[in-house]
Amino acid sequence: MKRRIAGAMVFLMIASAALFAADASKLREDFTAALESGDAAQAIESYSDMLSQVRKDHQKAQRSYEKALDAGNMQKAREAWYEMNAVSYSAMTRDETDQLLSLIIAEDEPQRAEEAAWLMENSRYYRPSVSFEWSASGDSYSFRYSSSRSVVPGEDLVLPDADSMRVDTSAAGVLVGWGVTPGEIMYQPGETIKAPYTDQTFYAVWETRVVFRDELTNTESTISDAQDGDAIAVPSLTAPDGSYVFAGWVDRSTGEYIAPDETEVVLEGNGAYFEALWKNAQLVDAKARHYSIDAIPAGTQADISFTIENNGTEDIRDAEVVCSGSDGLSVLRTNGSIRRIGADSSVAVQGVRVVATEPGSYTLHATLTDRDGDVWSADFPVTVV
Repeated sequence: MKRRIAGAMVFLMIASAALFAADASKLREDFTAALESGDAAQAIESYSDMLSQVRKDHQKAQRSYEKALDAGNMQKAREAWYEMNAVSYSAMTRDETDQLLSLIIAEDEPQRAEEAAWLMENSRYYRPSVSFEWSASGDSYSFRYSSSRSVVPGEDLVLPDADSMRVDTSAAGVLVGWGVTPGEIMYQPGETIKAPYTDQTFYAVWETRVVFRDELTNTESTISDAQDGDAIAVPSLTAPDGSYVFAGWVDRSTGEYIAPDETEVVLEGNGAYFEALWKNAQLVDAKARHYSIDAIPAGTQADISFTIENNGTEDIRDAEVVCSGSDGLSVLRTNGSIRRIGADSSVAVQGVRVVATEPGSYTLHATLTDRDGDVWSADFPVTVV
């Protein structure tokens, strides 16, 4: 009798596992049939339903297994364990992926992008990528470089520009565009396009030219007929306000520098890409150590620190802060020094100590001078109580 029961239980376990498999297998067959009939939407729906069914079957068996263990029913637990491990599905093949992608590409937007994104999530064989290639050669140089990265089809893709590539302009020239064939411009540097649905390679296009660009004043000057050894006129710029100091031009790929007072530069090699350099220091904050700067006790020495922002594109180096106080506010230590304030960054400067013996409102005047003699200043209110 025991053997018959055991045999019956094995039969039930196998039958139950077969029931789970039958549901997923039917949906898998529906997916294949939809592919053959050219119905991408139905194929995606069937495959998604199959995955959903598999998850439900596995979750149900897992819960049964856990509950049986909690109840101490080892026989039921074994049955549930067998069912849980019997749940499986047949993943999408490479050929099926290619077949479905062909159907998706034929769709209109935005359905095409949505379905392609689904395919990326559900097939390990669909990972579109873009490659960027550039090369240049001459009498004394030759280089070739390529890079690639995965993309999400249909999403925005920003093509590299001169700033992101930093290729030696004297050897390569200036980047003027990208093409799907070498030498033919189809897109501009830095242009935003839609990421492709299949693997694509973009080729950099170079030209011999000299570019002067300034983002601050929205100025760009291009000399496209320049040759090696030509004298090129340097554009003049006007600062947008008194807080900016023009610090010259630089080609960041070669390090070539043009001083602010130079009016021409001789082209060396195949090109140059000069960016304007601006210094702009702002003394934006003053704080008293251990006290509030608007409530310093009378007769108490307080150390003051400043926050200095460099809102320009050129580093500020070897700078010194010198302070003075209005009548009644004594500055005991008058200065603090800074070795470097990087472009688009800020630093805190210490080294100033003040004291006032009488309560009142005072003014602390701070002046920042860098190694080139450029000066910025600001006044800060100080209240003594």
